[in-house]
Amino acid sequence: MGWFGKETDEKRVKRLAAHAGGIIEMLKDAFRTGKGTDLFPVLVFSASLAGMACHEAVKAVHGTFAVAEDKQGRKYWFGDDLNKYLLENRTSVAGFCTAVVPLGPEEIPGMAAAFVSSIGTGEMMVCGFRAEELWHRVHECWEGIYDNMTSRFCRSPEDWPVLYGIVLQNILLQAIQAGAPKEEACRTALISAIAVSKMDSDSFLQ
Repeated sequence: MGWFGKETDEKRVKRLAAHAGGIIEMLKDAFRTGKGTDLFPVLVFSASLAGMACHEAVKAVHGTFAVAEDKQGRKYWFGDDLNKYLLENRTSVAGFCTAVVPLGPEEIPGMAAAFVSSIGTGEMMVCGFRAEELWHRVHECWEGIYDNMTSRFCRSPEDWPVLYGIVLQNILLQAIQAGAPKEEACRTALISAIAVSKMDSDSFLQ
């Protein structure tokens, strides 16, 4: 804190937003083809990356998870420490999305409840993508950019969800500007972030 006191949310967002552009371009490049960039998979992937940032932040600060296990032994992670980063304030991942597209008060809890009800019902899908493939691809990206982006741009693990929430907010805006229905795009982002935030390697059968 030093002489200047605790950093405000506004200053924190401004500090991290200065670094978001490079990550956004990296993600768009990853999905660029000869016909341009399809922003739907970019939106799902960036939202999933934001969800993973929430999960990894809880682990890094030694927070607490509530762990649910299905009949096949697959595990999923829940709890207040996760929701703090994911859902609960204007600098959470959901906060960045709903600043662009306000949703009804029951919609986000409904998305979380829908994920819970899907546990143990067979192969899990996330917005049309196989959950296992999506998680592994996002995790590979997380590991690949940690040293040269995430840890360079963030002062602590608690910055991770904010940085990737800002990235997601910008991609959501770009998708809407490109013609995506705004409510549907926002729901896609939130469903993806919620799902991946609750997964780890033990969420899949070995």
